[in-house]
Amino acid sequence: MQRPLRLLPVIALIVLGAFLAACGGSDLASDPGQVLADAKQQPAGPAKSSLQIQFTPQAAAVSGADSSGADGLMSALTGGPISITATTQGDVATALAADAKLTIGPIDVPVSIRTTEDNAYLQAGGAWYETGSPLGIDVGSLTGAVGDVSKLVRDPKAVAVEDVDGIQCDRITGTIDPGAALTEQLSGLASNLPIDLSALAKGDAEVSIWVGRSDHVIHRVQINTAGSGDAAATSGLLLDVTTVPSDAVVVQAPADAKPISDLLSGVLGQGGGDGLGGLLGNLDLGQLLGGAGGAGGLDLGKILGGATTGSST
Repeated sequence: MQRPLRLLPVIALIVLGAFLAACGGSDLASDPGQVLADAKQQPAGPAKSSLQIQFTPQAAAVSGADSSGADGLMSALTGGPISITATTQGDVATALAADAKLTIGPIDVPVSIRTTEDNAYLQAGGAWYETGSPLGIDVGSLTGAVGDVSKLVRDPKAVAVEDVDGIQCDRITGTIDPGAALTEQLSGLASNLPIDLSALAKGDAEVSIWVGRSDHVIHRVQINTAGSGDAAATSGLLLDVTTVPSDAVVVQAPADAKPISDLLSGVLGQGGGDGLGGLLGNLDLGQLLGGAGGAGGLDLGKILGGATTGSST
C-alpha cells in the first residue's frame, strides 16, 4: 500500500504538466516585447494571404438620409455590416491571382484580378477587362502596412501559441499606441466613411500579432477598434490580414478581355450620378480602396499587393 501512495505526487505532476501543455501556458513567449522587436516582414517572393475588413456605419451617419431615392437606398444598404474580403496568391512581379468581394447590406460585389509581368485584368459582372499595364502594387508583405510592430503595440502580452496555415506562431496582444504611424492612416478612414475610430485616439484599439516561432516573420495581424467583441456589432473597424509563403501561380490572359474604359463607363456610370458609381460615391469607396492617391484613405493597394490566394486563370 505504501508504493502506490508514493506514486501519487508523480502522477499528479504528470497530469498537471499535460494540462499546462494543452493550455499552452507552459510554452508562451517569455518576452513578448522582444518577439515583436525581432519580428520581420514577409520576404519577397510568392505568398498567399487573406484580408478581411468589416465595419458597421454609425447610425447617426445614415439616419438623417432622405427616405426616398438614392439617399433612402443608401441608408437601407448601410444599416448593416459592410465587409471587404480578399485572397490572393503569387507575386505581382511575375503573376498574381486575387479574388475579392465587397458586401454592402444585401449586395455582394465580387471582383477578380489577374496580373502578368506586363498587364493586369479585372473581372466584374462576369466579364474580364484589360487595364493595359501592370498594377504597380508593391508585393511586399501584406502585413507590412502596419509598420514597426514593436512601436505599434502597447503593453504586449503573450497569450497563446497558435497555428497560422501550418506555421506555429506566438500570438502577442495589446493595444495600438496612439502615436503609431498606423493610427494616423486608420484615422483617415473617419473622413471617408462613417466609422467610429475614437478608440485609436484613446489608445483602446485592440491588436494581435502572430509571429512565427522559427522564422520570426509576421504572419497575421488583427486590429479591432470596437474593443472586445465583434466589431460589426458597433461602428468600429475590424481588420484581419494573414500572409504566408506559397508556390508561384501561372496566369494566362483571359480571352476576349474588354478595355477597362468599358467598365468605368458602363458599370460605374457616367457623370457619377448613375449606376453603381453614383450609389457607392456616397461612401467615397474610391478613396478608401485607393489610399495611395487619396486623402487619408487606408492604403489597401499595399495590402492587396501582399495578400495572396488560391485560384489562377
